[in-house]
Amino acid sequence: MTTGQLRILSINPGSRYLGVAIFDGTELCDWAVRVVKGKDIRAKRRFVRELIGEQSNRYGVSVLVLKKLNPARSSQSLRLIASEVTKFAASRGLALHEFSVGDIKARLLATERGNKRLLMEEVAARYPFLFREVQREEKNKNPYLIRMFEAVAMGIVCFNKLDSGNAKVAKTNK
Repeated sequence: MTTGQLRILSINPGSRYLGVAIFDGTELCDWAVRVVKGKDIRAKRRFVRELIGEQSNRYGVSVLVLKKLNPARSSQSLRLIASEVTKFAASRGLALHEFSVGDIKARLLATERGNKRLLMEEVAARYPFLFREVQREEKNKNPYLIRMFEAVAMGIVCFNKLDSGNAKVAKTNK
């Protein structure tokens, strides 16, 4: 692992699954979809808090990135889980940045009207070891790994925003 100053934990919240990506500078250290365990919202919030705390401690995270929720498309339990992430960032003194999917697409995709499939392909073009995951997702009947790809994309956008042009994550030549 490199010793980059920016260590970013990117979270794509969900009431059943969380997309998680961790960056140390431009290096993608960890990426996953985690099942949110718990029968009620209290247990789920506790699980999310513990997961974020564990990842934050393990990687020495200094920045937390959260997917900005659309109020019209978000349930009460999803908003509570997102608020748990926000509270965690405040309690640890972590910088918190929020990006909507529209913001991410606008910053990463060259086309005017991108979709989540194009976003996955763009992320995999920047991190070629993720191509296998793109192929896996294309075989799935229900989207599952897109949560992880969105978390990686949010981390890329946040790093590029914070780094002020010193070592941007490579752009693809399309």
